[in-house]
Amino acid sequence: MELDDSIYGCDYSSQGGVTATGDIELIEGLPNAKQSIRNQLLTEKGTYPSIDDEYGSEIFEVLGEDFEEPSIEALTIYIENALLENERVKNIESIDPIITIDRKLVMNINVELVNGTEETLNIEFGELE
Repeated sequence: MELDDSIYGCDYSSQGGVTATGDIELIEGLPNAKQSIRNQLLTEKGTYPSIDDEYGSEIFEVLGEDFEEPSIEALTIYIENALLENERVKNIESIDPIITIDRKLVMNINVELVNGTEETLNIEFGELE
């Protein structure tokens, strides 16, 4: 049985593409849910107070610090808090930090969406000091 992903709606693509007719490219369904989660995590909380002063995340509180255990724990908590605010996320399965060989921090985030779909997002936070 195929899960219904139409509940995730439609939005402009964050990739900034245009269609053959010159319209702004849209993204819908499951890809829109994943884009929404990524955008929320990568938007500093309070950026859009006229729309929703709770939208975004607090990850910017620790970005730029040395990524030792306390910073990674704080980052994980900030990601979890933002995910709990996202209407498309039903449950957080895991949030796992990985430091790559070239010293970049990648957070592997596994979530269950409201229609029962399980998704993994990999968000890279750049080079570490």
